[in-house]
Amino acid sequence: MNQNTLFFILKPLSSPLIHSYIISFCLLAQITSCFVDPKFDACEPKSCPNSNQTISYPFYIQGTQEPYCGYPGFQISCAPDGIPFLNLSLTQYFIHQIFYQNQSLRVSNAAFSISQSNTTKGCLSPTQNLTLPPSNVFRVAPNQKDMVLFYGCDATSLHEHRVGCYAENETSSVLALDKRDTNISFVAQNCRDGFVDTVVEDGIGGVEEALRKGFLLTWTASSCTVCNSTGGRCGFDPDEYTFKCYCPDRVHSAKCGADDLDNLTMKRPGPREVSVLKQSQLRDYKVFVFVSKGVRIGLTPLMTRYVCM
Repeated sequence: MNQNTLFFILKPLSSPLIHSYIISFCLLAQITSCFVDPKFDACEPKSCPNSNQTISYPFYIQGTQEPYCGYPGFQISCAPDGIPFLNLSLTQYFIHQIFYQNQSLRVSNAAFSISQSNTTKGCLSPTQNLTLPPSNVFRVAPNQKDMVLFYGCDATSLHEHRVGCYAENETSSVLALDKRDTNISFVAQNCRDGFVDTVVEDGIGGVEEALRKGFLLTWTASSCTVCNSTGGRCGFDPDEYTFKCYCPDRVHSAKCGADDLDNLTMKRPGPREVSVLKQSQLRDYKVFVFVSKGVRIGLTPLMTRYVCM
């Protein structure tokens, strides 16, 4: 027999043809997706109905993906019109684009987009100050503009700062000024319904366009690069409070692959020494898989399930 031959021993012995069918069935059945680790399947990237933006770790879509597919605090929801959004300080922020490579995303206050709909007649509803979670998972990216929105204003002398009418009093206006603008004090005296702080990436295209385009946030979470590069999908174990790499074969700590099987070497069965790769039960048949002496087992995640369980 060739020294590198892989062979099987079945007992009780009966028809070789039956054994052949059993082995073939087992090997083929294990290749199918039904044997892939359920967390690997569950964490497949998803999208909201009317969005081309792929949602994956550290984000997850609430109600569509399992929480363990993302990092704590990174849950995303889909608006009725199918746009993905984050809830920050009890305010919806539409997600325009996620940049996974540099861990940032562009968002905008939903109120500034909703104001363009026919139902609001172009008027802006009151909103809240941009307040990020105390966990510091999100931060405002540097080199952007701090703005102040004033509600219930008489815009007669400040028309260039007007961004729309005020939804609660359509005869008054909403004004937007750079936080460093010298007119801030004057505007505050002529606006009756308060103000909120917000951020825009830049002023290109005018203030209205800048508000709709939004601003950049950065995030802090364990990197998914190594896990992804080895064919895994990233997630987070809330019980252990630690990063996990979900692979086709099982859950790994950092990456997919036979990292814990790399040093496994199987030997030719002998009278005193038998090395067993897998022992399993198929009704009355016990299947043992042996590999000749000195042959290293280079198992892929899928190969580790080729023998019937």
